[in-house]
Order: sequence, then C-alpha cells, then structure tokens
Amino acid sequence: MKRTSLIVATLCTIVCFSACKEKKFRGFTKTETGLYYKITTKNAEGKIPQQGDYLFLTVSFDADFDSTFFLPTRPMESPLYPSLFQGDVFEAYSLLKEGEEGEFYIKADSFIIHFMRMIPPATVKPEDVLHFKIKLDKVKTMEEFEKEEKEAVQAYITENNITVEPTESGMYYIETLAGKGAKAENGKMVEVHYTGKFLDGTVFDSSEGREPFSFPLGMGRVIQGWEEGIALMREGGKATFIIPSDLAYGNGGGRIPPFATLVFNVELLKVSDAETAAVNPLN
Repeated sequence: MKRTSLIVATLCTIVCFSACKEKKFRGFTKTETGLYYKITTKNAEGKIPQQGDYLFLTVSFDADFDSTFFLPTRPMESPLYPSLFQGDVFEAYSLLKEGEEGEFYIKADSFIIHFMRMIPPATVKPEDVLHFKIKLDKVKTMEEFEKEEKEAVQAYITENNITVEPTESGMYYIETLAGKGAKAENGKMVEVHYTGKFLDGTVFDSSEGREPFSFPLGMGRVIQGWEEGIALMREGGKATFIIPSDLAYGNGGGRIPPFATLVFNVELLKVSDAETAAVNPLN
C-alpha cells in the first residue's frame, strides 16, 4: 500500500512538473539548441543582423525561481558574437529583425557562468531558466559603427577646440594645469581624483566626493590609457585624457558599452615611494 502511494505521488509530481513546464512555454517555439522564443512585435521589413554587426537593444529579464534575480529594462549595446553556449542571448538576438521584440527562455546556470562569470548559487537548478524580453532597436555593420565613432571623436575634438595631436598610441593628452611636483613614474604610488565621461558628456564614474584613488603606476592595475596619460603628469597637475576603446575597456563591461571612446578629467594629487598597497583596480 505504501509502495503504491509512493508511485502515485511520484507520478503526480511528474505530471504537475510537465504541466507547469508546458504552461510556461505555451506559445513559444523551441530551437534545436533548446532556446524557447516568441516574437511579440514583428517587423517583416526589418534588417536581419549578421555575425559581427553592432546591435542596439532594450533588454530585461526575470526569474520565477528567485524573485531577487532580475534585470530592469535597460538599453544595451553589443556586437553579435558567436554563441557562448547553446541557446544563449546571442542566438536570441539573431532571431530578431531590426524593430522586433521577443520573449526568450534561456538556461539560468549557463547564463550565470558564461555572461555573469559567476558560479551559480545552490538555489539555481539545472532546469531553471531566465525569462528575457529583448527588443532589437537598431542594427549597424561594424564598419558603420566604427565610422560613426571616429566622427563622434572628431566632433568632440572640434567642439572643444582641442589642438593637440594624438599620441602614438592614439589617445589624446590635454594638459589643463601643469604640475610642479614629483613626476609620475612606473613603480611610484600615485593618488588621483578623476571623472570619467562618455563623448556626449554623460558621467559614468567619478571619485569626487569619495576618497582619492591610489594605485602603483606601471603595474597593470588600471586601463592602458591611464598608465600612459598619468605617466606624462607631475604632482599637482590636471589633464584630460581622450582614450580610444583599445586603450580602455575594449568589448565593454559594467556601464561601459563595447568599443566606447572615454574622456577622463584627472588630477594628480600625490606621487610617492610608498609600498604597493592593496587597491581596487580600475580595469
């Protein structure tokens, strides 16, 4: 009798799980890789993204297995890369045409590992999925994007009456106040205040109102543009760095979109021979 009850209970659990799963994915199409998708807003005339294209998107996701695991709706930019795992967001992007919006279910553990670069919490089960809403706002070829980025840099140079030539590496170093103190050199500890902006003037980070940022110069603790720019400064000096993406954050990260040219206003407060301390790297 007990064995029969156990079998019945097990069957009920399986039936319930299957029914819940079927309800969740109702109206969705499943790809060969296991990605569930549904195009909710269609645009038959929209441009189809190709590998290497630069995409402008609006993205959000939530998780029914954990109400604290979500991403509010936000704009994003990304090249269309090859998939990092089967049924990932890059596959989702490729299923949309420009102007289209869709919903997608993507494996939570794989997304956490490959995109968030974290070990999934114990609460995340292999069958758990993230529910994405993605709109493909605009598609540009990488050539179009790079051309527009160069034009934006040139417009910034012109609007701000910048007459200095870029350094050999491609960054612009504009001294706004000559320092009279010790020269910043590799191996020295430097202390700075800074404000980081995009070309449109939007501030994405600043040390103002916080403790100055300290790090050993030449140790790879900061982006390459900082290593080069600060090495040209003296204590007490101020400068503006215009840093191309290959000397900054490259493919992006956090609030920095891929291939972004960045503008930093930097004040070199102190140069010292102090022992290298544990610092938070700016890279």
